[in-house]
Amino acid sequence: MSTETPYPIQLEQVLFTKCSVIAVPDHVPVEGQEVAMPVNQISVIPNPDTDQKRSFIVQMNTVINPEMDKLSPYSIVVECFAQMRASEELSDEEALKGVTINGHSVCYGAIRETVAWLTSRQPYGPLMLGMSVLRAATAKQKGSK
Repeated sequence: MSTETPYPIQLEQVLFTKCSVIAVPDHVPVEGQEVAMPVNQISVIPNPDTDQKRSFIVQMNTVINPEMDKLSPYSIVVECFAQMRASEELSDEEALKGVTINGHSVCYGAIRETVAWLTSRQPYGPLMLGMSVLRAATAKQKGSK
């Protein structure tokens, strides 16, 4: 592999600003009961803290069982950020698409790993999150907050 040609999308930093895992005190395990599904939200914006062109911030939030339903073992809130840069050779559309797809993979992978590690030290054992599928936002989703 040549080191002369950089990858078109580069990861510069990953960090967590919020990471909460609470074991639900009254959890009652039920055989065959599915765990609450994660709700994932992602946003991609130009990095406001730099003058570098093509620098982006990807923010991903994952929330599981915020109601503390006792059928699910945990209530989880995680917020992950990734700083990424896209090559100047990409069009604006290609840059945004590439950063969004790669940012989703990076952030959700980091969230899955963190949730598994933290819950492995909790009373109900490790929670392994399934895969997250990135879908295009509908017009209503794009305009809502």
